[in-house]
Amino acid sequence: MPKPRKSDALAHAFVLGRITRLRLLKSLNDDYRNALQYAFLLLRYRDRSEGEIIQRLRRKGFTEETGKQIANYLKEKGFIDDAKFAESLKKVAIEQKHLGRKGVVHYLLSRGISREIVDGISGEDEEYLESARTFVGGKVKQLRELDTFTIRRRLWAALARKGYSPEIIGRVLRTYFDEEEICQ
Repeated sequence: MPKPRKSDALAHAFVLGRITRLRLLKSLNDDYRNALQYAFLLLRYRDRSEGEIIQRLRRKGFTEETGKQIANYLKEKGFIDDAKFAESLKKVAIEQKHLGRKGVVHYLLSRGISREIVDGISGEDEEYLESARTFVGGKVKQLRELDTFTIRRRLWAALARKGYSPEIIGRVLRTYFDEEEICQ
């Protein structure tokens, strides 16, 4: 039997536990109940961080205190887990967006992940070397009609914007251009 996914668990909670959930929600005050229903609606579409839940509830008109209560409840029940969510976002940022360490940190912070979790999973620059090579490999094909100096300059700038360190950028560009010194 395949291992159940989180989305399966959410679907199960929505379908089979509906009667229990309705009884629970009727006993809560209207503001808290509406906020909890909205939070579950948000989680139906995709995973969210604690910060995202609080932010979206505030944007919907709920108080920050209610948002924090809802986030704590969801965390206690296992519906949100910032550490797991951050790991999956880091994987997306590296493999699909080709972000460097600084880019990943910025991306995770913008998604509402706490600084402590981000610092714990961001890792070292070496982890991002292969992603930089993949990005440069694709970009070189686009720039092949330009002169070598322009290609190097544009690649350096693109990698810097994606959050790669100068050391990683230099190493990657040296492998493509077979040079010892690459100027910024």
